[in-house]
Amino acid sequence: MSGAGEIRSVARALDLLEMMQRKAPAGIRANEAAEQLGVDPATVSRLLATLIAHGYASRLPNRHYALGTRSLRLASVWVDHLLQVAAPPMARVADSCGETVYLVQLVGSEAVTLARLASNRRAVIDIEVGPSYPLWASAAGRALLSSVAKVQRPGLLPKEPYPAFTARTKTRWNDLAGALQEAQQDGIHVEDGELDPHLSCFATPLLHEQREEKLAIAVSFDIHRSERERAMIRQALRREWRDLANQI
Repeated sequence: MSGAGEIRSVARALDLLEMMQRKAPAGIRANEAAEQLGVDPATVSRLLATLIAHGYASRLPNRHYALGTRSLRLASVWVDHLLQVAAPPMARVADSCGETVYLVQLVGSEAVTLARLASNRRAVIDIEVGPSYPLWASAAGRALLSSVAKVQRPGLLPKEPYPAFTARTKTRWNDLAGALQEAQQDGIHVEDGELDPHLSCFATPLLHEQREEKLAIAVSFDIHRSERERAMIRQALRREWRDLANQI
C-alpha cells in the first residue's frame, strides 16, 4: 500500500472512532458508517476488523459496532453520566456490605469494569477503565451474558472447553447454562472461586428494555464469608439494582 493510502486508512479509522464516540453507547452499523465515510461496506468491514483486533472497537450482539476496551474513555459523556447516576447506589451497597462494588459493561465478549468503589474509600470512585473479566467464569460476566438474547450467547463465548482459571471454573456450556438458569430465581449471579480461589462475587444485570448496552453491578468478597453475610450482600444488591437500571 502506498504512503498516501496508509494515511487515508488511518484517517478513515479515526473518523470511525469519532462516529462510535458520538453514538456511544449504542454504536453504529457498518452500512451507516460506510455511507457517512463515502466508502463501500467492505472497506468499513476491514477497518472495523482491524480496530477490533487491537481493542479499539467491539461488536455488539445487535450487530452494531461500538468503542472497544482501549478506546472506551473517548465516550466521556456516557461514562460521566454513568458515574453521576451510579455513584450513590454503589456507595450505599459498599456501606451495607463493607466490600468493593463494581460497575461493568459488556464490551465485545468481555465484562469491562467502568467504575470501582472500595468500601474503605467511600468518597472516591475509581473510574479507570478495566480490568476485564471472562463471561463464562465471572459473576459479572454471567450477569451480562444473561442480558443477551439466548441465541446470541454462544457467539460471545470461546470454543469448549472454556479456559479454566481454577479447578472450579465452569468450562462447558451445560454447566454455564445451569448457572444462568439458577440465577433467574432472584437475579443474582454467583461466582465462588472460579477466577480466584480466595474470592467470591455476586452480580446482577441492570436491565432496561429501551437500552441496548449491557451493564451490571457486582460485589466481590472473601470466599469464606458466612451465609448470613452473603444474604446481606444479596439484599443490598436487590435493593439498589432496579432504581439504578431505570436511572441509567
